[in-house]
Amino acid sequence: MNTNRKKIVVIDDDETTLRTIERILETYDYVTFGAPNGRLGVDLVTRTQPDIVLCDVMMPNMNGYEVLLELRNHAATATIPVLLLSARRDPAEIRHGMKLGADDYLTKPFSTDDLLRCIEVRIQQREKIVRQSSQQLEQLRRSIAMRLPHEFRTPLSSIIVFGELLATDYDKLGREQAMEMISTIVSSGHRLSALVENFIYLARLEIMAGQVGIKEELLSFPLPGCEGIMMETAKHQVAIYGNFHQLVMHLAPVTLCIADSYLRKIIAELVSNACKFSLPKSTVTLDGEVRGGFYVVSVSDEGRGMKPEQITNIGAYMQFDRERHEQQGQGLGLEISKRITDLHGGSLTISSTLNVGTTVQVFLPLPENIKGHA
Repeated sequence: MNTNRKKIVVIDDDETTLRTIERILETYDYVTFGAPNGRLGVDLVTRTQPDIVLCDVMMPNMNGYEVLLELRNHAATATIPVLLLSARRDPAEIRHGMKLGADDYLTKPFSTDDLLRCIEVRIQQREKIVRQSSQQLEQLRRSIAMRLPHEFRTPLSSIIVFGELLATDYDKLGREQAMEMISTIVSSGHRLSALVENFIYLARLEIMAGQVGIKEELLSFPLPGCEGIMMETAKHQVAIYGNFHQLVMHLAPVTLCIADSYLRKIIAELVSNACKFSLPKSTVTLDGEVRGGFYVVSVSDEGRGMKPEQITNIGAYMQFDRERHEQQGQGLGLEISKRITDLHGGSLTISSTLNVGTTVQVFLPLPENIKGHA
């Protein structure tokens, strides 16, 4: 028995159509499961986890669109390709189905060749997405496994060493010494917490990148007053670093299709890096302007800069010249900012000159430049 045979769930309230499609697919070595209505079909998909679903649109009680929404709303079935079948050729209905997340749309009557071709294309596409997601997750796993021991060691060592000193020599320590050790423990704890949060944050972005329709979902809701959010976030980051940097901001008013939390995360990470890798009293600049259908956010510092090969090799968990420039932080800021920007249909660029400074630019599409945005 061929254990690699692809599984297909067919949902159609017309018994003749249902059995005909099942016979055709079984002839071509597919394993089929049939359901005479939408509710049973959803249960069958959840139970069998097929490679693709064929679903009639016009059905009583629960139509094909409702089946599609139900499948897309549950993690276990959200990525299974759905091919809608309908006798109606109305372009508006086709667009509606595709907008809800259908992978393809076949109008009845259709030929066997058309049916098989659509099924094969969608199965191949899903297998490609699954392979890519698996590769990304495996790369993420390897990177975390290599990086975590080193990144955790510094703050953990401080917590353990000073904690042991407090426990064993507390009676011999002066108040000032004890308070300094406690301060170091608290600071190291915060560093460790931030490190864990950013690793989890990046892992979540990696998983989101492989989800079907995630960009459309993220770009669905406009956020007005983005310039104010960016200014507030930048000021907060400079304050975290002791207000030792001169913050200069020039931001044009803008509405963007991005969640408040994601916009704050981008600005926080970029401004944090600018402060982290530049000397106190130097200038950190935050600019924002409309340019060619995009809102371009620029964060510049007067720090040590990067070499061209360092910019080329930027990736998760990477810190440059760590031996010569030991610093707090885990080097994930740029990667997180880039992933968020990519998910929102934008891009991130870096320009840098050694011993002069670095500028990071984030290009986020304006609402009117986003396809399908009303």
